[in-house]
Amino acid sequence: MTSPEPKKPSILIADDNQDLAKIMRVVLTDAGFEVHAVYSGKDTLDWLARNTPDVLILDLMMPDVSGFTILRQLRASESANPLPVIVLTARLDPEARAESQSAGANAFVTKPLNSKALVEQVRQALALKANGARASQPDQRPPQPPAQHGA
Repeated sequence: MTSPEPKKPSILIADDNQDLAKIMRVVLTDAGFEVHAVYSGKDTLDWLARNTPDVLILDLMMPDVSGFTILRQLRASESANPLPVIVLTARLDPEARAESQSAGANAFVTKPLNSKALVEQVRQALALKANGARASQPDQRPPQPPAQHGA
């Protein structure tokens, strides 16, 4: 008799851009995760009321309920082992990053999507959850090569 396969970590993608959510779903499924997607703030709150993912990937700018509002509600009602939240946004302004961190985001990832960086952020978030910690992580853009100085 074979032992059952270990449970795949569950990821919830909350993004009103359905095309991008589908791309993320494929990328994360291929990386070995169980992936669910919702396309509005209200659907995000409804889904989270019935389910508990291992990681939430949260768009900040959704038309009905903002990602900031969802994140604040989530953090206000959490238990001792909080849900890791990766904020994914097209906003590049420092205020969005500061507000995300203040609201309790674990990571801040900017669009356009870098698939490898997203998978790495999810893995880091799962490691934080396993350790029972919630520490803010810096933006995970691909490393840039050092500037070349003329000789």
